[in-house]
Amino acid sequence: MRHWQFAIISLLVLGVLVSCGAPATSTAPPTQAPEATNAAAATAAPTVAARTRLVAAAPQLPDILDAHQSYDGAQLDVEQIGQTLVRIDSETGALIPDLAESWSFSDDGTVLTIVLPEGAAFSNGDPLDAQALKDSWLRYKEISPFGSDLESLAAINVVDATTVEATFTAPPAALFAVLETVYGGPWNVALARQVGDPAFAINPIASGPLVVAEFTPGSDLLLVRNDNYQTNLPFVENKGPLHLTEVYVRAIPEDTTLAGELETGAVDLIMNVPASAIERLRANPDIQLYELARPGYTGLVMSHQHPLFSDLRVRQAIAYAIDREALSTVLGDVAAPQYAFINQAMIAYSPEAEAYAQQQFAYDLAAARATLAEAGWADSNGDGIVEKDGQPFAVELLISDDSVANLAAQVLQSQLKEIGIDLTIVVQDAKLVNETLTAGDFDLSFDVIGWRDPDIFALAFGAPFWNFAKYDNPASQAQLEAARQILNPAERSAAYAELQKMWVDDVVEIPLWQNRRFVAARTWVKGLIVTPTTGQVFLNDVMIEP
Repeated sequence: MRHWQFAIISLLVLGVLVSCGAPATSTAPPTQAPEATNAAAATAAPTVAARTRLVAAAPQLPDILDAHQSYDGAQLDVEQIGQTLVRIDSETGALIPDLAESWSFSDDGTVLTIVLPEGAAFSNGDPLDAQALKDSWLRYKEISPFGSDLESLAAINVVDATTVEATFTAPPAALFAVLETVYGGPWNVALARQVGDPAFAINPIASGPLVVAEFTPGSDLLLVRNDNYQTNLPFVENKGPLHLTEVYVRAIPEDTTLAGELETGAVDLIMNVPASAIERLRANPDIQLYELARPGYTGLVMSHQHPLFSDLRVRQAIAYAIDREALSTVLGDVAAPQYAFINQAMIAYSPEAEAYAQQQFAYDLAAARATLAEAGWADSNGDGIVEKDGQPFAVELLISDDSVANLAAQVLQSQLKEIGIDLTIVVQDAKLVNETLTAGDFDLSFDVIGWRDPDIFALAFGAPFWNFAKYDNPASQAQLEAARQILNPAERSAAYAELQKMWVDDVVEIPLWQNRRFVAARTWVKGLIVTPTTGQVFLNDVMIEP
């Protein structure tokens, strides 16, 4: 591997793999005299076999399981059906194999050669060869909402049955974060063409450890073991089919019920532990708790086309008025204050950019009121709400029905009232909220950035289906395009630092907090591995004790 590859890959290492418990092992009983054996047999409890069905729950399930068509595949659905080509070793910083047997780059970084293992197969038995990988990448580029990940892919050639050679128009610096997810892995495109995208969306075929048996979109999902599964992951002991035969995933949106089902043992594992249950579960000796410091942030977004927020001074006033420290204190374990756009869990993090953002819009009510007054807003009638041209500053904060969002909204409502803004909280279904944000028909809302590579901002601040702020800055777009091609880690970090300063000054949106998430499992779930940054859940070595 080339010297520059080691440098780039070292930036991708953002956490340490956490493993709780080793796979259960069996030992032979000690040799006994016949009399002792008979006596023991008379009193011993009957042997109970280890359970091979894992029951899990999450606040929600997606409507689509095909990574190529999905916006929001999660760890217990899409990520278990698909398989990555490579992952990142948290200790050495090197790329490590999952499905891929080997890989290499040309000297200029524009040609990537990937070798698949001989005899690899999709879960339905179809051959997973070089042609299948080529087809998958081309389909991803064509139909995925994140197809720009492969925008610089100029050609992909089948060298032989197991080898593909991908040529890029420029060094694909942002590709590494894609390759370690199932989005960049192979999906059975031949079958997708045969059954059609709608059918493939709910019953896709890939090469991950599990395969769909039954699926009710948004409700529940039964996955069964893929007996064709093979991996080269060095940090798991079991590199073949899982010990588990079934994984049943339920959607439980109610916080109390989600935590309660784990506490009673009705489910073995839950994703996104409710904030209200974290301390209780942490103190429970029958529960294993995994903390995940997520890349990205949750921020306050305002449409720049809105009559009120098209004025930069209004956006600046709101930025001054928000006390992130107080907000995070109220939110508790699930949040940490964040000022800039790229946090420590992301590639190209810059302490300089974080310090700049914190200094530029530190909590300052006097500055907030003065900036709002400069924009023409004043409380002329003394009712506590500022007005302009006879109209009070009254806006709505649109949020999904989520406990953290609800709590954060109440804090912001109180903080903005301090500068005379009347904020009404409107709660809607998450899907409807996303549609409303995409259309730009809102006042304020929350935006969630959750990707390891800062190339995500090319979508978040530019793509028509995202870019909720309707941010239009050609300089930002040009610099984003240039940054995604920078291979040198220091130069890439510097480029994104300058971009973040631009975004802070423009108040594109206001980063509020870094998201912390928790996964919890019963202690009888042995061998579970959860990565503390990406939140990847590895079931390879899982056994459930009786």
